[in-house]
This record gives sequence, C-alpha cells and structure tokens, in this order.
Amino acid sequence: MKKSRRIGLIMIISGATLWGLSGPMIQWFFHHTELSSISFLVVRLLLAGFFILSYLFFRKKNIFGIWKLPRHWIQLIIFAVFGMLGAQYVFIEAIHVSNAVTAMLFQFFGPVLITIYVAIQIKRLPSLTQFLAIITALTGLYFLITNGSVENVVLSKKAIAFGVLTMLGFTFYTLHPESLIKQWGTIVIVGWGMFIGGIVLFLSHQTFSVYSLTETLTINTFSMMILIIITGTLSFLFYIGILKYLSPTETSILASIEPLVAAIISVTWLNESFGAYQLLGGIFIIVAVIFLTIPKKEIELYAATQKVS
Repeated sequence: MKKSRRIGLIMIISGATLWGLSGPMIQWFFHHTELSSISFLVVRLLLAGFFILSYLFFRKKNIFGIWKLPRHWIQLIIFAVFGMLGAQYVFIEAIHVSNAVTAMLFQFFGPVLITIYVAIQIKRLPSLTQFLAIITALTGLYFLITNGSVENVVLSKKAIAFGVLTMLGFTFYTLHPESLIKQWGTIVIVGWGMFIGGIVLFLSHQTFSVYSLTETLTINTFSMMILIIITGTLSFLFYIGILKYLSPTETSILASIEPLVAAIISVTWLNESFGAYQLLGGIFIIVAVIFLTIPKKEIELYAATQKVS
C-alpha cells in the first residue's frame, strides 16, 4: 500500500470515528448539565472558529482577503448564519430531543437531498442507481421514524422536525459555499463561518454570560465540552485533507462508519436501545448513501454548468 493512501485511510477512519464519537458525547453532556443548546453552541463555534483562523493566520494564510469583496463576504455571512450556525443548531437540537444516532442518520440522509437538488438543477432524471438509492433511503427513513408501525411512531414530532431540518441544513451547508471554497479554500470559509456564526448567536442570545457558564459547568462537564470541541474540529480538519489521498467514493464509503460508531458508543456507554426496524432503517440509509457515491456524471455536469454560469 502506498504511503499516501495509508495516510488517507488513517485520516478518514480517524475523522469518521471522532465525529461518530462526538454525537454520544454531546448527548451525555446535555444529560449532565443544565446548559442550553444555544449557550453550548456559542462556546463551540467561537472557540473552534478562533482556533482555526489563528492557525491559518500563523501559517501566513490570507484570511482577510475575502472581506475586500462585498459579493463574497455577503455570501460568507449567509453561509455562517444559515449554513454553519443553522446546521449545527438543528443537529444539536436533534440530539437533544432524540439521540445521537438518530440525529446522525438524519444528517447522513443529506446526500439524498443533494442528489435530488442536482437532478432538478440539470433538468435530468436521476439515474437508475440513484433512483433506487433514493427509494432505499426513504424506506430507511420511514423505518427510522416509525420502527415499522405508523400507528406507533417512535420519534416525537419535535424530533422528526429537527431531524428534517438537520437534513436540510446539511444540504444547504454543503451546496451554498461551493464558489467561496473554490476561491478561498475550505478551511478559511469554515473558520470564518464558525466564528461569525458564534458572534451572531452570542449577540442574539442576550442571556448568555461567562458567569452563568462557570456556575452551570462542573469539572466533568467542562472537560467534556472541551473534548467535544476538539474532536469535532479535528474530525473536520481530517475530512478536509482526505481528498488529497483518496477518491470521493472511497471517502464517502468509509465515512459511513460514523453512525456505526455512534450506535456502538450509544448502546455500550449511554445504554440506548433501538427497535429492530429502526436499525434496519439506519442500514438502508447508509447503503443508499454509499450507492449515491458511485455515479458521478450528473455531479460533474452540474459542476460544469455552475462554472459556465
């Protein structure tokens, strides 16, 4: 095995494992503290964004150039508020009102929506493989929500609502910053997205204060919060560098261990239990997303039309 490929495999497995672990950690955190999702997210976004931008600054990267172009920084602010902040908020709330595995599976459904969006944009029906994957994913989502019985829906209305918003948030988060990332790079956009999102949430959440934060947190919960921030940031940085070593298909397939890791940790550590049909639904969603990584012609055509426009 080539050294570069070995590095790529280590990065994707590490990134997926850390992200899969972060979900149960967030769930544990909210079970052991009275801190609100918004207060937690303020700290998470501000610290992660600050450290990423500081890292880039000391590496002498141009992190301020984007602010010289109004069209770009307007797009950046939209991404920060509705993409970065919006997607993370609904994901954390989905964990809060359901559990980590369910939230991750809803998020994992995002590529299905992206496939549908791309098909609409290029005005072409999905390929047979894509169509079957979409049907499989929808079947999986049905099982996840109902555990096989419409009369006894296992998820609350709030959990379903935040789950659907998590799918939409992931889709917007992925599609909106495409042109910005091509121009400025992924890390710059994500760093600013986190930092701006944190500032916006801090200014709009007037009840947030450092004093109330210190009063609410114990040594254990504070340590867990820092660990969540570190693992989440590291997992994303791993994902950023992966495509230098692995193909997008390999990356997506290996990333499917995220919900598997979350499920194992949730069952063994948090004593979560899942219905047989819910587990089957999760498998359906994962298999569907893997199959969606195989055909690339429509994605390439969409990218080409974006360049022309």
